[in-house]
Amino acid sequence: MDRKPLFPGKSCFPLSPDRHARIQANGFPVARDDQLAVIFDVLGTPTAEDISYVTDAKAIGYLRSFTPNERLNMQNKYPGASGDGVDLLNRMLQFNPYFRISVDEALAHPFFNRVRKPHKERESDVQVVLEFETETLDRSRLRELFVEIILDFESEKEAKAAE
Repeated sequence: MDRKPLFPGKSCFPLSPDRHARIQANGFPVARDDQLAVIFDVLGTPTAEDISYVTDAKAIGYLRSFTPNERLNMQNKYPGASGDGVDLLNRMLQFNPYFRISVDEALAHPFFNRVRKPHKERESDVQVVLEFETETLDRSRLRELFVEIILDFESEKEAKAAE
């Protein structure tokens, strides 16, 4: 009954920065409800090894602007969770995508042993191709796609409020 989002951010610099953020860290605006700040409150701030895959110097500077923070102990955060559940969560919640568990590894994780029925699982002969995967996503196009999604979300929210 007490379920809630794990990362309830309200803004995301630089795409949708908090216009009221007043604190500056290394020249970047800082807000407690910024999406990355909320994520880092749980995962801890990324280490040098965590950001080793990032190539953009400005992005690296931004990531380093966050106040160092330790990773939460997921067993303490979710005391009712099994050891396997906590292990799976820890393996999925890695900042560096190269350190995350793969989909196949996740599905084979002991957490799912009681519910999986591999003999009933089927793989498609047809590869799923999502429309956005076929186009080049430069910064401008990515921004357009974010705006589309945000506007759709706002429209749905207004429609529900009108009901």
